[in-house]
Amino acid sequence: MVAASNSTSQGSDSKSQSESLIAAIDEGRLIQDVIDLVNIESPTGSEGAMGDFMAERYASMGLEVIRQEVEPGRPNIFGILRGRGGGPMLQFDGHLDVSFTGREGFMRGGASSAGARVGEADGQQWIFGAGSYNMKAAHAAYMAATAAVIRVGLPLIGDVMLSATSGEIEASQVDEFQGAFYRGNGAGAAHAASHGIVPDFAVLGEPTGLKLMLGHFGSFWSKITATGGTVIHSAYTRDLPNKIEQLSPLLQRITQFRQEFAEKTLYKGYRGLVNLAAIRGGRPWKASRSPDSASLYLDLRYPPGWAPLKVKAVVDELVWELNREFPDMGLVHQPFCTNPPTEVPEDDFIVGAVERGHRQIFNAPVDKIYELWYSNAPPLNAMGARAINYGSAGSRRIKGLTLSDRDREYVHIGDLIGSARVYAHLIADICTRSRREVRPDLFT
Repeated sequence: MVAASNSTSQGSDSKSQSESLIAAIDEGRLIQDVIDLVNIESPTGSEGAMGDFMAERYASMGLEVIRQEVEPGRPNIFGILRGRGGGPMLQFDGHLDVSFTGREGFMRGGASSAGARVGEADGQQWIFGAGSYNMKAAHAAYMAATAAVIRVGLPLIGDVMLSATSGEIEASQVDEFQGAFYRGNGAGAAHAASHGIVPDFAVLGEPTGLKLMLGHFGSFWSKITATGGTVIHSAYTRDLPNKIEQLSPLLQRITQFRQEFAEKTLYKGYRGLVNLAAIRGGRPWKASRSPDSASLYLDLRYPPGWAPLKVKAVVDELVWELNREFPDMGLVHQPFCTNPPTEVPEDDFIVGAVERGHRQIFNAPVDKIYELWYSNAPPLNAMGARAINYGSAGSRRIKGLTLSDRDREYVHIGDLIGSARVYAHLIADICTRSRREVRPDLFT
């Protein structure tokens, strides 16, 4: 009890030091770090150069560096600032890979500026460049906050960990699409969580627009295939059932199913969804032959409280009903990627700490939200951590720019600096307390 009382006093002292922490943030270095990070291309599967850069930066800050090889050329990099002991570990996690490099020909109108630059728009300063939004700016903010803690000499009880993980972007191996480029969806975070990286709290600076994301839905990717077709020459297909045409009733049923699923998955005002992501059938290079199969690919987003098996059962039921009505379709359902939903209780200590930090820096309450997109939080929370998402990107959007513009990824410099200040406040609020004070659930 005495230790807990002392740590509470030290926690209060750390709050009084937050102003000096804020003043110690090197804004110029923060901006330069974003630029340097954006200028390193790091698509999923090619995170090695970005990982090397992070390891060097962590070492230059005096952090203890740990490197994990998820697979060749795809590292996880961790930098740890140790406290004196007895306190919690606060992790700031971010992925190394990016959604776009600026060179993707399949993106409408391009993707993003390949190189980083600072520019003005709407009378304000921004950093432009592929990966700046998701989520290299967050890495720079983590480092700025931690460097300020070191510069001030804040006495820590707990540890601060910065982590940079490979393979977060939503991608999955399926069919002939195999290899590192398709191994995303938290591959690095899952490896980290199962290889000793278990923090008490984690903050993921994903682009939440300075909103506190308490949780998010899970994703379930499925392939439904009409099977049993015959490959013959076009000249003999007049009376032959066509597998691509047989998908028509399935497509119609999916339209109805989408609404049914949204109603079933209502959670805290948010609804799940069904995205018809792709359709494939036949062989386009051999148009003189009939298709022996045709497939639909679905992405289903489902809420906390649902297990992947429950989603599978719902889709299985849909396929079973269609096979009963149209036995010649020969539908087969095969899931190929699952990610669980996640959330933390609204009364958890990390939630209150973000609320306090955001209010101090922005003089306003923080909005609490859920989202349907994936983050690295689930594997961390599965290990007993309390992982939330809170980042500056997306807090402001430039007027007139759409998803087809070259500059689709950018961050507002003022809000970026603000997020680094909030992160510094979190370190002072959390890592100057005892673990028993902030995670009493671990001792009951």
